[in-house]
Amino acid sequence: MAAALPHLPLSSSSEDPVPSEVGSRRRGGRSRARVLLVDSDAPAQSALAVALVEAGFEALLVGDVRGALEALASEEPLPRLVIAEVELPDGDGFSLCGQLRADARTSRVPVLLLARREEEFHRDLAAGVGADDYLARPVDVEDVVALARLKSERATGESTFESHTARLPLTKVTRALLSGVRSGRVVLAEGEGWFSFRHGLVVDAMFHGVRGSLAFRRMLGFAHGDYAVALGPELHKGSFTMDRAYLCETVLPALERFEALRARGLPLASRLTVDFARLARELSTLPEDVGVLVRLFDGRRTVRAVLLECDFPEVVTYEAATRLFALGVLVPACLMEERERGAGSGDVPGFFEPLPSVEPGASVTEPDADRRGV
Repeated sequence: MAAALPHLPLSSSSEDPVPSEVGSRRRGGRSRARVLLVDSDAPAQSALAVALVEAGFEALLVGDVRGALEALASEEPLPRLVIAEVELPDGDGFSLCGQLRADARTSRVPVLLLARREEEFHRDLAAGVGADDYLARPVDVEDVVALARLKSERATGESTFESHTARLPLTKVTRALLSGVRSGRVVLAEGEGWFSFRHGLVVDAMFHGVRGSLAFRRMLGFAHGDYAVALGPELHKGSFTMDRAYLCETVLPALERFEALRARGLPLASRLTVDFARLARELSTLPEDVGVLVRLFDGRRTVRAVLLECDFPEVVTYEAATRLFALGVLVPACLMEERERGAGSGDVPGFFEPLPSVEPGASVTEPDADRRGV
């Protein structure tokens, strides 16, 4: 159950240096990963703190650079992540990040910088002070939470983050990565696929032998399991470009529609084949290019395999397959096999296997010589 967060008035004055903590305990006694939020805008800070607490973090709230340094200098364990506003009453997030990087104790704590307004020099300055990422507001709190989840799992001193689609879905981490300015690559376990991103754009992807934007969409829709996010220069030209706006306005709604269909539609592991007699009766009511899809349902491919092989968008293919199934054009492969066996075995019902005429292991005797035509 999400922890409730009251309005937390923050002061940058020296009379109230004590930071506020939210979500310091968790059901079952397990400690939460701590995130230090440095922002003088109390409403914005509180909104982000609520989202972090709901995601399982402990939020430590301070309002200025001095409060942040004091919180980091305490004997408490270091936070797993620092999220700092660029503009602060007694300094700025860039200088705070530079001070953290200069101190051996805090040099490896991930730092996200948030800016109320974006300036042209901010990206270079963020990179120069060693910030892990820089995001310009308005920022979706879900993106910040996704980056917090990803970066809080980082092994000390490494620029590669590992996660799992069950803990952090690819759709969420992708949207978050495109909110920032970093470059890198997301790689699925066991070489199933990857996509690369550069300064807020997806620039290339490979998934199940397909490359480009189609591979990227399919990776978001079908990938499951472990993956790694490797941050670093992504210098090759790539095969396409996609920004966060297109991702959010076009790709993600289509994936949500696809997931809704999956929740009540054909199981992706099912194997279907064509009832050609039914197809002949329904053919006049179907689109002309339906044959492209029908040919893929050979009784051996799963629905998932068909969705990956068909050139149509996944949601279109899935909706078409569902309609064909409802019309009886597509039927379970096992059912068609039973029908065929039944049709060739006289009075034996189609759902029974015909009995062999000779028991396994029995020998077949030759007929008498005088009854042979010799």
